[in-house]
Amino acid sequence: MTLKKTMIALLAVASLGLAFGQGLTVWTTFGDQTLQWLEGEAASFTSAFGVPVNVVKLDLGELPATVLRAAPQGEAADLFVGVPHDQIGNMADGGVLADMSVYATPGYLADLSEQARLAYTFAGKLFGLPMFVEGPALIVNTDLVPAAPATYEEMIALAQELTTADTFGFMFDAPNFYFAYVYLRTFGGYVFGRDASGSLVATDVGLASEGAVRGAQALKDLRFAYDLIPSGVNYDVANGLFVDGSLAMIYNGPWAISQYRDAGVSVAVLPVPPLADGTEFGGFMGVQGVLMNQFSTNKVDAANFAKWITRADAQISMAELSGRIPASEAALRAVGDDPIIQGFGLALLNAEPMPNIPQMGQVWGPAGNALSVILETAGSDVSAALQRAVAEILGN
Repeated sequence: MTLKKTMIALLAVASLGLAFGQGLTVWTTFGDQTLQWLEGEAASFTSAFGVPVNVVKLDLGELPATVLRAAPQGEAADLFVGVPHDQIGNMADGGVLADMSVYATPGYLADLSEQARLAYTFAGKLFGLPMFVEGPALIVNTDLVPAAPATYEEMIALAQELTTADTFGFMFDAPNFYFAYVYLRTFGGYVFGRDASGSLVATDVGLASEGAVRGAQALKDLRFAYDLIPSGVNYDVANGLFVDGSLAMIYNGPWAISQYRDAGVSVAVLPVPPLADGTEFGGFMGVQGVLMNQFSTNKVDAANFAKWITRADAQISMAELSGRIPASEAALRAVGDDPIIQGFGLALLNAEPMPNIPQMGQVWGPAGNALSVILETAGSDVSAALQRAVAEILGN
């Protein structure tokens, strides 16, 4: 789309009769290259439309609480950029976020993956415009794994071959529910079910379902049947072995790539290979984007800037500058010459956005405790451990 056409599309929002020019304030959690990208987009928006944009950096830990406190008093920014989707539930419940479905064009929505859209949907409303996605994929040391295995079963066999006195085949932070969920979900488990409208149902917890039990058993087999993940392995241990070049395959996220490159490790990124029956692996994914202050007095300019920074061209420039994985499918295709971005993009096509309802906070502790029992005790009852976790999550 040319700049002229983009300007016309954005100016169409102003048909409500409000004028540009009041100026905007944006609170963001971005840093480094992504912050530079946002400041550049703000400058280009100001140049194109004459609307000043003041970008203010806040820590992720303080932004949601600050918004909840300040927005009703008229003391918060117009837009909030870089808030992970799983943190919007409390903000939406608090009434401080605007429903942005009225501002999202059909073209923008059609270009989003379904999972990215669901991530910013809460109680049936769209409370933000997604910009990029992130989550784990299979990262391989290409010096040890020159050709990707075709199936999960082949991957495990290869990992066993590569587990020697000097190298390890496959390892990751298995006791961490964020990473372990890929096993429970792939085999049929789920955290929360959804109703007919697509909204999450907090009382429908599927972490002790038949599929979840099969997935947890497959996870347990990595330690006790295949001898791939020794007791005591956590994120730091697995990541450190990969940095040292002695681990062939790890399940990790894009945040680790720069560390691996700095260490001189040659890597490739791909989805975890499907099971022999064709079942695709898919775990958690995160989505970040832009949210609007319900109490903003300048919603038209705010909506136009939100659309400006989430357009496909903007997501392409963000990916090129910072390595972020576009939420726009068109933008993802446009950066197809970057194998790392493409690898994560393909892996996350089948991922599930981490639940964004407040009740997700009750899941982490019980799920982690169940994983500890399952992974540390050879004779543990997988089903019983998961049932206890679900009972605790539901408060029973």
